[in-house]
Amino acid sequence: MSELQLTKHLNPMMAFKPMKYLKPMKALNPFHILHGGALVLFTIFAIFPIVWTISVAFSADSSTMWLFPRAFWPNQLSLDWFGRVWQEIPIARYFINSLGISISTTIIVILLAIPCGYAFAMHDFRGKNALLALLVITLMVPSEVAFIPNFLTINRLGLLDSYTSAILPNIASAFGVLMMKQAFQDLPRETLDAARVDGASEMQLLWRIALPQTMPMVATLTVFSFVLAWNDYFWPSVVLKSREKMPLAVGMFNDLTGPFATSTSMVLAAVTIALVPILILFVATQRHFLSDGMQDSTT
Repeated sequence: MSELQLTKHLNPMMAFKPMKYLKPMKALNPFHILHGGALVLFTIFAIFPIVWTISVAFSADSSTMWLFPRAFWPNQLSLDWFGRVWQEIPIARYFINSLGISISTTIIVILLAIPCGYAFAMHDFRGKNALLALLVITLMVPSEVAFIPNFLTINRLGLLDSYTSAILPNIASAFGVLMMKQAFQDLPRETLDAARVDGASEMQLLWRIALPQTMPMVATLTVFSFVLAWNDYFWPSVVLKSREKMPLAVGMFNDLTGPFATSTSMVLAAVTIALVPILILFVATQRHFLSDGMQDSTT
């Protein structure tokens, strides 16, 4: 046994490596404190109406709905208000209509935004800058400006009071095209060039190579498009007149000012039902957001 081994055998403490000194804590940055405080306040203001809505909807006794902070948890937990909503208004019909309109709109927006964004990001063609400028300009113009031209066009086509009339004007998303353009622009060109050398066509490059690498952005665009279509009220209320074709936002508002306008708990129960698809969509796509955020934090 060597002298060093013998020493470690006789004194086991010497077998351990000495601990490194801990680095001194950095002084708190006032800007970081302000930034964190602003995030906390923003979060509180953002979730306050959601928590209050769900709490009142699940409360059998609504006498405490205006007593804060007591109103933030249910008073006598119950599903009675949800049962009354399903019995007294055709919310199931509204729900199905909203799902059909929102899913159809979202799918078409995605299918149009992906190839358009790819073309703008990967190819140079005459008029490219002018078209990009037009897309940016359309984002600056209020959507209400297009309501009258769109209504006249839909009326001329004979599509009033149809699901198509609620979907068609919302399928061209300049915001979606610009998002996908930026996503494709950030991809390494070497990968695409190598695939071209191997004989891959542009459609194969788009759908098999470029698109899988931009799934976080596709998930973001999917959520944005679905939420916008799901919450859309004004345009569907203009073009849809039959009650059985109304989406949830329009049908709920019409009934809100009608049969159960005096029951706040029923209204909030209906609003809670309307939140379910959006929460499900976020849960289904959150892994893409998290993976994208982790990649950004490591770069």
